[in-house]
Parts: sequence; structure tokens; C-alpha cells
Amino acid sequence: MSNNSCDLAIIGSGLTGLSAAIAVYCKNPDIKVKLFGIPFDSNTAKKGEIENIPGISKIVGVDFIQQLVEQVQNLNTEFIQDTITSEHMEDETQNFPSLDITNEMVESITKSEIGFKVITEEQSIEAKSVIIATGLPELKHTINGEDKFVHKGVSHCAVCDGALFRGKKVAIIGTGNFIARGALFLRKYCKKVSLLCPNENIGCDRRYLKKLETAPNIMMKYNINLDSIEIYGNLTVEGLRYQEENEIKELSLNGVFIELKDKPDLSFLSSLNIETTEEGYIKTQPNNSTNIKGLFASGTVKGELDYAPIILGDGYKTGIFVAEYLEKY
Repeated sequence: MSNNSCDLAIIGSGLTGLSAAIAVYCKNPDIKVKLFGIPFDSNTAKKGEIENIPGISKIVGVDFIQQLVEQVQNLNTEFIQDTITSEHMEDETQNFPSLDITNEMVESITKSEIGFKVITEEQSIEAKSVIIATGLPELKHTINGEDKFVHKGVSHCAVCDGALFRGKKVAIIGTGNFIARGALFLRKYCKKVSLLCPNENIGCDRRYLKKLETAPNIMMKYNINLDSIEIYGNLTVEGLRYQEENEIKELSLNGVFIELKDKPDLSFLSSLNIETTEEGYIKTQPNNSTNIKGLFASGTVKGELDYAPIILGDGYKTGIFVAEYLEKY
């Protein structure tokens, strides 16, 4: 098999994709796998402490991803990394394991004679089967002032940049366990954390909610209309305005963390006519196969609950079913 071909291409190298790769190798080490994505740019790597994985009392998301990456490396699985900007390249090189990676972005996936053609910026790779494990992308460009102050007080990752705001006042915008962990991470560094939730409740596990409610430096606000939020300042962020019960409120801030999740971006699959649910997730069968033969989907991209044990298991399950599919190929 040539370098430009493989048995399985996994699109997305976060928790789900890495788990699928491990499962495939354990089921059949002769299956050649290629992973596409930046493991340390995954949603899990950007989370704070994870406490719901059976057998692991507590672990920071990026540390867990690093362990999985090392495990996959030991299984001789090949990575093909998404493009990262030069300003982040130095940090990636210094802080994370050295990976044998080609910096290429997956532009599209089309059908081919053997199965699929994965087209990147510089080459096309033939694959007999594909797992889509891209997760949910960040919802950007939604807050007034967001684009103006990116890297000037606006961040999309509390875990990545929280320590830069030590002793400062910040706001974090979002919902769910993801945002709860972000706020709890920020409380360790920041003088005050204002959590602005667009829903009537944050939608996180009660264990996180109790911590949020008892943290002396966290203030939570609900039912905040995202359209009413305005980030302002001169050269950097100086504050934030929002509407609460027909009244405009104002917060004096040094930073704003926007951690909203969007629906899956499936534009790179446009030529395949893949079936989706009414909500925009990939529609799958019990074995995580799609309506396209040889194409599977796993994790939150198909609407799975965003809990580490669930998407770990879903990735592993998908890997097993794909390995069985390839054994009959």
C-alpha cells in the first residue's frame, strides 16, 4: 500500500478519533490508519479538569489527550495535522510531543474506486473507509466586538489563555459542562468571573453547578440575549454591555472568553449526499455507519452527548465496527 493510500482515514483527532484509532489497532493491527487533525486543538484538550471518566479520578483535558496521542503513536498510527498558524506553532512545538505530521487541511472527501478520496491542500489520499469524528466547531463571529478584539482581550479558550488574565476581571459566554469547566478554571486565576448564559439554565452537571454557585468570585447570569452583548474598549477590551430584563447592564472587564458551540460543519462532505438529522447532525445506524457505504460517523458530530466517557466509548465502538467492515472488504 502506497503512502498516499490507507485502509481507514479518521477525520478528527480528538477524544473520539483517537479512541477509534486505538480500537481499530487492537482489533486488527494490520489495518493502516491515518488520522487528520490537531489533537491539542480538540475540544477535550481545551477543557479544564475532567472528573467523570471511570477509573480516572481527575485529569486535565490536555493531559488526557497527550496520553492518548502517545498511546496512538506507540501503535504506529500516522497523523496528518490540520494547518495551524505560525503564532501558535512555537507553543505547539514546545509544549506537546513531537509528531510526524504534515501540515495539511482536509478540503473535501469524494468517492473513489476503492472507497474514498481524502483531498488535502497538497495531495489526495485513497482510503477504503472513513470515520468522521470532527466534533462540534466553535461558534465565532456572533458577539458584537468579538472580531475587533480577538487577541486583544477576546479568547475562545479559557484553558489556553486563562492564566494570562491573572488577577483580572473577565467574562465567559456559553452553556453546558464545557463552559462550566471553563469558568471553574478561570476562578483560580481571575479576580472575578462573570458567566453569561444565553439559556434559562447553564445545562451542566449538578456537581459543577454546586461549585459554580459556591465560588465567591463567580457571578452567573441567565437568559442573556447574545445579540444584546457588546464588547467595547480602545486598544484592548475594557468592558462588556448586555441586556437583562429590558435594562442595559455594564461590566468593567479585561477579557472575554467566548465558548459557544455551532452545529457540525459538513461542507467538506458536500459531494457525498450524506443523510443528516433535522438538527444538522450526521444520521447513523446502530453501528455508526451512514447511508454511504464505508463512511462512518462518531461522537458529537452525530449528536452524541458531550461526555468524555460516552464519546470515548462511541469512538471505540466505531473503530470495532469499521475494523469488522474492513476485514470483509
